[in-house]
Amino acid sequence: MKAMQKGITFALMVFLVACANPQKAERKVRTHEAVQNRVAAGMEYLHQGQLNEARQHFSRALERDPSSPVAHNAMALLYKFEGDPEREEHHYKRALRLDKSYTAARNNYGILLYQRGEYEAAKREFEQAANDPKYGARAGAFENLARSQMALGEYEEAISSFQRALRLGQPESSILPALVQAYLENDQPREAVSYYEQYLQQSQGEPSTPAALWLAIRMAHYQGQSALQQRYEQRLQQFPNSDEYHAWQAWRN
Repeated sequence: MKAMQKGITFALMVFLVACANPQKAERKVRTHEAVQNRVAAGMEYLHQGQLNEARQHFSRALERDPSSPVAHNAMALLYKFEGDPEREEHHYKRALRLDKSYTAARNNYGILLYQRGEYEAAKREFEQAANDPKYGARAGAFENLARSQMALGEYEEAISSFQRALRLGQPESSILPALVQAYLENDQPREAVSYYEQYLQQSQGEPSTPAALWLAIRMAHYQGQSALQQRYEQRLQQFPNSDEYHAWQAWRN
């Protein structure tokens, strides 16, 4: 009799657990959907520059699930818009502690590190992001990786990363001028000329930005076009506060 009672009790416990698990799973699904909806709504407000409304949605998402890496990444982006790098970094780190495979937060964190001049640390984050086959923005991650390698003077590696970014579909308008610069820095002017010609075809106009003018100056110098070089130098002098102007001055001297 006691054995039968124990069997009945055990069966009842199994039944209760079996009933509880679907309910728990259902609650988890509802919570996940609610967080996703809050984050999506908040991102819409963030893109419109309505920061208070975005904060309300991201805060509600975190209240619903404090362990959501997606919500922490969203809150980090809000602080990025607000110019608060300390809180931005806190939420990126929190997101990555909760989910090391959450590559979007890793790439965003790398951008923050790059902007702070921490190029080696940024490169590590971008390398992981770029080499995640499941990440939908790998092309951008490879471009970010290449720019951090450029900042570290790793020009050959940067060329390879820029090429990967191009093959993965990153817009040529952002890659070609950077690739030209990488070839110039790596003492490969012939390759630089080839990509510069592609860049000119893409831009369909005279260089007008400091970055484009600085690139045009060096290409004109390499090709021995002194009159063209002088014209571009005169235009660059209209941007005396730009990094390119200071780089040109140092190069000229």
